[in-house]
Amino acid sequence: MAFFNNRELLQELGFGTKNYKTRVRFLNTDGSVNVKRSGLGLLRNLDVFHWLISTTAFKLNLVILIWYIFINSFFACTYFLIGPEHFGGLDVPVGSTFRELSALFFFSAQTITTLGYGHVYPIGELASTAASIESLLGLLSFAVATGVLYGRFSRPKAHILYSDSLLIAPYKEGKAIMFRLVNKKQSELIESEVKVNVTFTNAASNKREFYSLRLEIEKINFLPFSWTIVHPLNDESPIAGYSFKDYESLDFEFLVLFKAINDTVSQNVYSRFSYKPEQIIDQAKFLPMDQKVDKKGRVVIDVNDVNKFQKLN
Repeated sequence: MAFFNNRELLQELGFGTKNYKTRVRFLNTDGSVNVKRSGLGLLRNLDVFHWLISTTAFKLNLVILIWYIFINSFFACTYFLIGPEHFGGLDVPVGSTFRELSALFFFSAQTITTLGYGHVYPIGELASTAASIESLLGLLSFAVATGVLYGRFSRPKAHILYSDSLLIAPYKEGKAIMFRLVNKKQSELIESEVKVNVTFTNAASNKREFYSLRLEIEKINFLPFSWTIVHPLNDESPIAGYSFKDYESLDFEFLVLFKAINDTVSQNVYSRFSYKPEQIIDQAKFLPMDQKVDKKGRVVIDVNDVNKFQKLN
C-alpha cells in the first residue's frame, strides 16, 4: 500500500473513530443509518411512529389488516361472552357457536367503523357499553391510521436511483472514482448538490478515518437526466495511494449525501447511499443512457440505464 501526504481530516460525521472487530456498514442501501439504539428496555426503545412512517407499504398494510382482524375478533368474543341474547336481530340458530361468532364479528366491523346497518343492535346496558367503547376505539384507530398515511404521503422525498456499482474508470490521464444517479420521479429537482465522504481503517492506528472527497462537479442547477459523480484519483485525493485490493482489506465505505429542492413541494429533500468494496468494479466505464424523443417532442430516458457500464481490459 502506498502512503500519501497533504490529506485533511473531515470534520466528525458523527460515527466516531472506533474500529470494530467485524466489518460494518454505516449507511444501508436504502439510506438509513445502520445503528440500533438499545439499553432503555423494549418499550422505551420502541419508536412506533418512526416505524410506521418509514416501513414498507406492504408491512404497513399487513399491520393494519392484522390490527383490524384482531380488534374485531376481540370484540366479537367480548359480545359472545356478554351473551348473544343481548343482541337483537342476530338471526342465527341458538347454540350455533361459529355462526354466532361470525355474526358478532361483522357486527363489530359495523360498529368500529360507525357504519351501523341496524340489522344487529345491542340490548341492555352492558352490550351497549361495550359497543360504545368499540365505537370510540374505532374513531381513534382511524384517526391514527389517517395521520400515519398522511405523514407517509406528505413527507418530501428525493426519489434518487443510484447505480448499483461504483466504478474505477479512466479519467483524463489517470483514473477516477465514478458512480451515477438519476431522478426516478417526474418531479423536478433543482439546486442539486452531492457530497461524498470515504471511511476506512487506518492500518497504523487501527482506527476509522473519515475524509471528504473533492468532486469534479458538486452542484448543478437541474437534474433532468443522469448525473455521473466523479472524484479524480490525483495527488489531491486522500485515497490516491490505495489500490483496489486495499479497498477490501481496509473495509472502505463511500458515503454519499445528496440534497436538492423538490420543485413540486418547494421543500428541501435529502437522500443517502453508500458503496462497499463488493460494489466497486475496477477498470470499467459507464455507457451513455439512451435518449429518445417521443411524438410530443419530449426527451425520454430509461432510468434503468443508470446501471449500464462496460468492463475494460
